[in-house]
Amino acid sequence: MSASPTADAPPTRRSPDGFWTLDRVSSALGGGPRGTSPLSGVATDSRTIPSGSIFVALRGENFDAHDFLDAAVRAGAAALVVSRPDAGPTGDLPVYVVPDTLVALGQLAQVRRRAWAKTVIGITGTNGKTSTKELVRAALGSVLSVHATAGNLNNRIGVPLTLLALTDAADLAVVEMGTSEPGEIATLRAIAEPDVAIISSVAEGHLEGLGDIHGVLVEKASIYDGVSIAIAPAGQPEIGKAAQSRARRTITAGLDAGDVHPRAWGIDAAGLGWIEIDGITIRPPLRGAHNLRNAMLALAAAGECGVSIADAARGIESMPVPAMRLALQALGKATLINDAYNANPGSTRAALELLSHAGNDRQRVAILGTMRELGKHSKRLHEEIAREALASSIDLVAGCGEFEGALAAVGGGDARIVAAPDVDELWAKLAPRLQRDALILLKASRGVRLERLVPHLTTWAYR
Repeated sequence: MSASPTADAPPTRRSPDGFWTLDRVSSALGGGPRGTSPLSGVATDSRTIPSGSIFVALRGENFDAHDFLDAAVRAGAAALVVSRPDAGPTGDLPVYVVPDTLVALGQLAQVRRRAWAKTVIGITGTNGKTSTKELVRAALGSVLSVHATAGNLNNRIGVPLTLLALTDAADLAVVEMGTSEPGEIATLRAIAEPDVAIISSVAEGHLEGLGDIHGVLVEKASIYDGVSIAIAPAGQPEIGKAAQSRARRTITAGLDAGDVHPRAWGIDAAGLGWIEIDGITIRPPLRGAHNLRNAMLALAAAGECGVSIADAARGIESMPVPAMRLALQALGKATLINDAYNANPGSTRAALELLSHAGNDRQRVAILGTMRELGKHSKRLHEEIAREALASSIDLVAGCGEFEGALAAVGGGDARIVAAPDVDELWAKLAPRLQRDALILLKASRGVRLERLVPHLTTWAYR
């Protein structure tokens, strides 16, 4: 099959001509207006709705699209899905009244997925699910037209929107699934109906909703229920064990063990790794041993989809690097490792491992911000990470937010500690201690916005 471009899924996209009709919407939602006139697609944002679409009025904690029905009608909506039929003017448009518009969005997406009827790969994991999704997309995209989740649209809105944007030209879909509470993965799996499912890792994350590490495993493993092929990381045998009772067939992949593993692998001083498998050396552009493990999961998926190692290697080596995910940036003589997109204990350990083995004789600096959504385990886990960072070969360990107290609690006056309650105070203390050629890691949860340090670091580097 000839190579073709990979397709992203934006929040609103026109569906294939003629797919959506009032009859199809009525069948999906269990009743409502009927008719054969075509609709141009399904939309959830009144600001970007294509003319002729059916508009689904979603409701959330901080928004209610029912307040914008008038705008949707003016923008050209051809039909509406609502749970508050008296919320605004609908003119003479067909209106589908449902108990929950979010559930309705999933029902519409499931209908589109079933009509499309090609292979779907579902991916979840505490750490690495987005990187694994990009690696799978790249490995398959060298020879197939791959439709994949855009960015991290991996929740109960993002997964349906990804499926609703499927085009008939796509050969295969790669759908990322996230969770923060019990039952969410099962809901997304039921909508996407994946044929192949991958868990990148299970670690402490979203503990406010999932309780503990066992709760995380149970939640993530539900992606395997009823799938034809489960792909699990060999380094976490508990995931493979959970898969065996849920999927028809289980494949494990890893660096040192598993059904799919390389003959050899390694990491260079810049944190970039290589894998040798079947006589082919693959050099993913993502840093850290954990991303080599993710690459092995992608290679296992490629093999199951009939893509050769050589073709998969070509795709992986040419893939773009996601922003703020162990992305390196030169700042004068210094180097910034920006991994401030998100953080939990597992991903923070992986980033610290990368930093401690990189840089050779350069000063290595870890700047850590709060890891959120850890519930009652937060204090313990911040102290565990602080202790591990100080036990490593890292030269300076800086922390703000919850890491300020964690470093004080476990540091015992260690001279390598720089701590403050917020970013600006931390920078004032840290700047005088940085060496001009330092290798600097930023790692924190998204809400911390630790990348606010980047302008400070840039000014410092070029002064």
